[in-house]
Amino acid sequence: MISEKRSLLLKEQAKLLALKEYKGIVKSISLSKILTLPIYIVDILTLNGEEHKVKINAQTGNILKEKTIPLTKSRAKAYALRQHKGIIESVVLTNKQYEIVILGLDGKTHSVKIDAEIDVLAQEERNVQ
Repeated sequence: MISEKRSLLLKEQAKLLALKEYKGIVKSISLSKILTLPIYIVDILTLNGEEHKVKINAQTGNILKEKTIPLTKSRAKAYALRQHKGIIESVVLTNKQYEIVILGLDGKTHSVKIDAEIDVLAQEERNVQ
């Protein structure tokens, strides 16, 4: 399998993209991962006092639209198995987050937590088309 290493956007680039979505002041910007996707999360305070979170794919610059594609249980299980190969022992949905327990091929029990509000990879697939 050939792995293509992509460079990430700079924080300043992510900030500018977020400010195109909402005019205001950037309160914070952080780089995190959702599943295997690097995401910038930009918190903006608009001029009328509203707070918004903008999530940006750090590789492509695509803005991830919230609540457009909810994550199904079956896709959450598939994503969890990508992280840890093995057998799924349980799947629990609480506070808009799946917690999936996997008995790994390494003999250890792994717990994977995945945001259930948005299917990030499906959103990215849709943005590409």
